[in-house]
Amino acid sequence: MPPRASTIVDPRFAAELRRLREERGLSLRQLAAVVNHGKSLIHQFESGQTKPTVEIAARLDRALQAQGALAGMVSTAPEVGERLAFAALRPHHVDSAAVNALGNLLAGYRRLEDAIGSGPVMGAVRMQLDTVVSLLRDAPVGTRAEMADMAAQWAQFAGWLGIARGDTRAATVWHARALQWANEAGNKNLVATVLSFQGHQAEWQGDLPATVGLSRAARRDDSVDPALRAYCAGQEARGLAMAGAAAAEVSSCLAEASELADQAAEGPLSPWGYWYTPSFFAVQHGIAWRYLGATDSRANDRALELLMTGAAGVSEEAAGADWHGRNLVHLAIAQGQAGELAAAGETLAAADQIAVASASRRLTNEVIAAVRQLALSGMP
Repeated sequence: MPPRASTIVDPRFAAELRRLREERGLSLRQLAAVVNHGKSLIHQFESGQTKPTVEIAARLDRALQAQGALAGMVSTAPEVGERLAFAALRPHHVDSAAVNALGNLLAGYRRLEDAIGSGPVMGAVRMQLDTVVSLLRDAPVGTRAEMADMAAQWAQFAGWLGIARGDTRAATVWHARALQWANEAGNKNLVATVLSFQGHQAEWQGDLPATVGLSRAARRDDSVDPALRAYCAGQEARGLAMAGAAAAEVSSCLAEASELADQAAEGPLSPWGYWYTPSFFAVQHGIAWRYLGATDSRANDRALELLMTGAAGVSEEAAGADWHGRNLVHLAIAQGQAGELAAAGETLAAADQIAVASASRRLTNEVIAAVRQLALSGMP
């Protein structure tokens, strides 16, 4: 039985619906008539009392000529269907179908986080983790490895959410569990993924030697997916650049990353690495070059080229994610280093809007730090 779907709504939906309706000069009654629903229901949507379905959101979007803005705020994430609910009550009956249901649910949360940021999904993911851990603890021997693999994927995502929200303890705990379960399942690609995210966490905490070391460890096995190794080589390059390493050493890592990324483009991406796209790698490499660009104008020119290419390539659904906002901060710094202060101010303003919409304190702090670094006036 395929998993059922539940509606997940961006918390900005209610205010945006009202803004668009008023901007179009429509009353509640007029909009209700266009979409063939009652006035009271539209009021409930605007007040946040009721969630719209995907179908109704699309209908409202068309009526208000929102060009996908409203429809993109409502999505479905597969629920743990009847089979998984049964398994939760009787964990010794966990089977492949239940594991697949969990995988579908996780995929929905990953895509939702791309669209609206980490804050709105963190609570829901943590609640689902209770079920995941319980199912793993009581899974029968025959499905233990498969369930451990799925639990590792959930834990890795929870670790990432911890990083994104600045919750060091949560990130550390869930990454440790993910590494344990991925090793138990024998999933070397997932092991490498967790190591790479631990390296990212180390960077966030200012431990650059650990960033470099973990990035190297994650790609030590040549049989690991090339997209993942490309990411790790790029992360190592960034860590080296931040630590003040020689430009030649950073450039060598980036050359390796580019070669691996070209290899990766020939095959499919994994569920926990679907974001390793050309635009993603452009941004990653651009960030490394922008650190070198603090003292080398040619390196900064390269950073600008890559960061602008990567920012332009971000999907519409991810344009409001907090991680995209952080990429914009890097672009603004590169623009400032090139003397383009007006452009840097505009880019930081866009990043600040994302920070406000996604309630990302980390992004807000990064915007403030960039404003101070570039000595910009008239900014937060």
